[in-house]
Amino acid sequence: MNIVIVGHVDHGKSTLIGRLLFDTNSLPEERIKEIEEACRMLGRKLEFAYVLDALEEERRERKTIETTQIFFRSKKRSYTIIDAPGHKEFLKNMVTGASHADAAILVVDVKEGVKEQTKRHAYVLKILGVDRIIVAINKMDLVDYSKEEFEGVRESIARYLSSIGLKPQAYVPISAYNGDNVVKKSNKMDWYKGLVLVEELDKIEIKKKGYDFRFCAQDVYKNIAIGSILSGTIKEGDELVVYPEESEARVKEIRYGTERLKMAEAPLAIGLILEGKIKVKRGHVLCKGKRPKVVDRIETYVMCLIDSLKENEKYELLCYTQEANCKIERIVEKLDVETLKRKSGKELKEAEIGKVVIKLEKSVVMEEFENLPELGRFAIARNGKLIAGGRI
Repeated sequence: MNIVIVGHVDHGKSTLIGRLLFDTNSLPEERIKEIEEACRMLGRKLEFAYVLDALEEERRERKTIETTQIFFRSKKRSYTIIDAPGHKEFLKNMVTGASHADAAILVVDVKEGVKEQTKRHAYVLKILGVDRIIVAINKMDLVDYSKEEFEGVRESIARYLSSIGLKPQAYVPISAYNGDNVVKKSNKMDWYKGLVLVEELDKIEIKKKGYDFRFCAQDVYKNIAIGSILSGTIKEGDELVVYPEESEARVKEIRYGTERLKMAEAPLAIGLILEGKIKVKRGHVLCKGKRPKVVDRIETYVMCLIDSLKENEKYELLCYTQEANCKIERIVEKLDVETLKRKSGKELKEAEIGKVVIKLEKSVVMEEFENLPELGRFAIARNGKLIAGGRI
């Protein structure tokens, strides 16, 4: 399972991940020694945040600037943890990390409470469709493990999450620094009767994809379309429809490296040798079963990551391997993620969220995010630079 850790800067995300790795015995001994030596040279005691903040710049400035992936295993299963930066200027990296997540841990400092980035990151999770969330209310040791302090912050974040349509699975009081209620039950919060953080993670079930066959061509060599199966299964002899042209093709052979397969299923990367009149190109989507959505206009919420999005300016829309020139036809509304108030405007600036109408120069294939995330999310770029992102 892929887990993203999000929250306001300095609320303890990296320390939490370090603690998770340490208490599940997922760190090699040489890595622990390296961290201890780094702390000694900096004149500090052992800090678990250094497990991830391996760059010298991050150690000096005590902030995470890259999205990092690292692994640990609970008693139930293996996890990939994506550590996402909390600073506003690193929002692009946070979105990149969260887009691959099955679930999220939202970290909130019990002393500071709900901050701007807490709300912004929560809304990013909503936009990206990450709705399985555990709220970890951290640094309980700084408030003497007070139930009253915990409840105050829990009520505050619960109100905001409810207002944007998110319902967390649990609110867990923790001290990542001391290890309370992360992997091991704390004896300092007898008033808390729930599960520890790892046990709550283990309760989350991975959603199984049971969707029709979808294959998005990444490359084409002569009559062989190469790419990954996004969903469903394919067999030799199957009849496919190639979108957006809606032409037909037949599967002559399925290749996996040098092997010839009779059948293949998601998420295998394969080559399809096709028969038919259509000449398949990069970005074409090969389908079997229900017709996908073929669109040349989109109305949905997007988040501007850098620079700005302006009405009537030209951009490129990227959806998996599909690319299409487009323009922002209209900015319907802008959303203040703190107050949830809506306002008008003709420009979305960095870190702003808004509902926009996007007009494409050619049709692309998309699916609703809940059905197939790979074709349900998109990016908006200009001159090769990622500007914004959204989902269907």
